[in-house]
Amino acid sequence: MLDTTRLAAIFLTCLTIVTALPHAANEELESFVNSLMGENNSVISLSPSELDGFYIATMQDFTVLYVSEDRRWIFRGDLIEVNHEPEVSLTPHTERHIGRMRETQLNALTTHDVIAFAPPFEKPKAVVHVFTDTTCGYCQKLHSEMSDYHGKGIEIRYLAFPRAGIDSEPYNAMVSAWCSNTPHTALTQLKLGGEIEPKTCENPVANQYRLGQLFGLRGTPMLVLGNGKTVGGYVNADELEQILKGEGLL
Repeated sequence: MLDTTRLAAIFLTCLTIVTALPHAANEELESFVNSLMGENNSVISLSPSELDGFYIATMQDFTVLYVSEDRRWIFRGDLIEVNHEPEVSLTPHTERHIGRMRETQLNALTTHDVIAFAPPFEKPKAVVHVFTDTTCGYCQKLHSEMSDYHGKGIEIRYLAFPRAGIDSEPYNAMVSAWCSNTPHTALTQLKLGGEIEPKTCENPVANQYRLGQLFGLRGTPMLVLGNGKTVGGYVNADELEQILKGEGLL
């Protein structure tokens, strides 16, 4: 099973951003932020922000900090730009930054990490990752309507999030599903309230649980769109189609 050290290494590899800062200055600012946050929550990306004179630092726990170049000011919060032309509108820069981090992390997943349900007779028009728990009623409802999502050209890629935590009964059941020779059938059986053969293997369930926490998951299902934007809770196929169209993803 992947450990937290390897998980941190994946984040570091996938999310580190090459910045316009000179290398020495970059290291100096990074060291400054690390000294404030502690050795267990180090910087994984550092880049100039949209706010003049400030840089955006992303920590291992996905905390986002804005740090002034002279290291005098540091704040945590949502940076929102007010655009006045052609009419007043808002640009949520921090939210978009976090979305890009989620997108990068999801793009690093392999086909072995997820249990994917793709439309059977066509190439999917959109892919949505779903953090799921087999004991969650709305997760079961979403799964029972899989053909509706497929009818919209949407592929559902499941990530495990056993709400009871690591080493719980639902956790062990989801490990068995991911380790099954027929994971799609096993996961469906669990969502129908059935039982499957207990199995263990090297699997991503614990890391996906931690990833869900880093993504800010508060309950299942949580959908993550192709641009990293999250949708909390169950949405039917018609609603998801409209959301994806609104984001330009379908």
